[in-house]
Formats: sequence, C-alpha cells, structure tokens
Amino acid sequence: MDYFVIVPLVWLLCLLSVLFHELGHALGYRISGGKAEWKVGVGSGPRLFSVSGFTFRLIPAGGCFVPEEEAKTKKEKIMMYAGGPFISLLQAVLYWILYFCISGRIQPGSSLSEILLPVTSFLLYFNFFQFLFTVIPMRYRVVCRGFESDGLQIIHALKHKNSQDEAAE
Repeated sequence: MDYFVIVPLVWLLCLLSVLFHELGHALGYRISGGKAEWKVGVGSGPRLFSVSGFTFRLIPAGGCFVPEEEAKTKKEKIMMYAGGPFISLLQAVLYWILYFCISGRIQPGSSLSEILLPVTSFLLYFNFFQFLFTVIPMRYRVVCRGFESDGLQIIHALKHKNSQDEAAE
C-alpha cells in the first residue's frame, strides 16, 4: 500500500525539484538584470501539459530555461547558469536537514516513518546528483542529448569575450 503513496509522491517531488532548478536559472537571470519574459521546460519525454510559459513532461529528468532575451555579459550568463545548480544544492541541503530532523522525532516502524524517511532520503540524493550532473562540465549524451551542462556553459561564458564586456573594460 505504501508504494501507491510513495511512487507518485516521489515522482511529483522530483518534477518540482527540476522546476525549482530551472527557476534558479530564472532567479540568477533576473538578479543579473535580465527581463521578466522567459519560458521553462520541466522534464523530458511526452508532454503532460503547458501553462503560461511552463511546459511539464512525464520524466522528471532534464529541463530548460529559455530567456526571451539572451544574457549579454559574462556576469549575466554566469549568474543565470549557476542559479540552477545552486538551487539544486540548496534543496539537497534542506532535504538533508529535514531527514535528520524527522528521523529522530518519528517513531521507527510507523507508517509516517515508512513514507517520510525514504522519500526525504531519495530527494536528498536526487537533488545532490542533479547538482553534480549540472555543475560538472560535460555534454549530455542521454536525456538531454546534445545539450551542454550548466558547468560547461559557465566555462564557455568565462572564456568568451563579447562586445558588452569589451566596452566595459
């Protein structure tokens, strides 16, 4: 019976974790001076639904943040690309804290502990690995075939000199 609760709950929370990762990109973009117009894709595989600039897909792995206007300066690009991994790491830390807070307070063997502890533990690892797989510089070969990780995008931004950066110097 617990699997009928745990599996959909984990799926939904993983989808939300990917959404928060992508919103981290949006936050970094906005903090660095980007405009408020952007779109977010969450997950991969068949499309579930779209609503006001957000598209949700079946598999909670992968996603994309697409600003209406491309980031122009190194600072804007780095802030935008680093925002997602930062939020994923923050989520992992929050789930780690939550796990240790509830593990000492919930009675072992109770139905609450059989749901909350595995779900929290799984989400801790999910977000930590989401952080790792996005911050390590690489080209994706499976889920987001052909796309570059946030870490690789940050390296490109650091290497690249554009006209606005040159004008500022």
